[in-house]
Amino acid sequence: MPKQKHSCRSGVVGSMGNLDQNSAIVAPYGILGLALNDMATEGLIEDAKLDSINMPRYGATPEEVKQVIGSEGSFTLQRLEAINTPWDEGLNKNNGNDDTNMSADFIAKYVRATTEPLIRAEFGEGIIDELFLRYRKKLVMKLEQGMLEYTNLVLFITKK
Repeated sequence: MPKQKHSCRSGVVGSMGNLDQNSAIVAPYGILGLALNDMATEGLIEDAKLDSINMPRYGATPEEVKQVIGSEGSFTLQRLEAINTPWDEGLNKNNGNDDTNMSADFIAKYVRATTEPLIRAEFGEGIIDELFLRYRKKLVMKLEQGMLEYTNLVLFITKK
């Protein structure tokens, strides 16, 4: 039986984004970097180790995405939507209480789960608890200023 060739002519793509190219992107890992900087300033971690760790994140604007798709030329952008999602999406808030501490705990736990192996390998086990206590405090301060959100860009494209 001959193999059938499947061809996809359209698709939906999702990516982290940014609505304003002139704004600073506030991301969970950026706040973690601030906590690490504080610890380096206090001499709790070595500056050289802090300088050696890199966790880059770039969120393209809708205009940048449109420009890249247009200049690459293989696809036609049919639709682009920006969807904002709270950092604490998935947290059960059944009590109707928008508790800043509960949100900070939730965010700190998932960021710790995704970054701890890298941080432990670079700085050692000894800083982990202190780092995430500081991180949580910074989250509370940010959350008190307003809801923290990711911007997700969702695109519907078709092959030319």
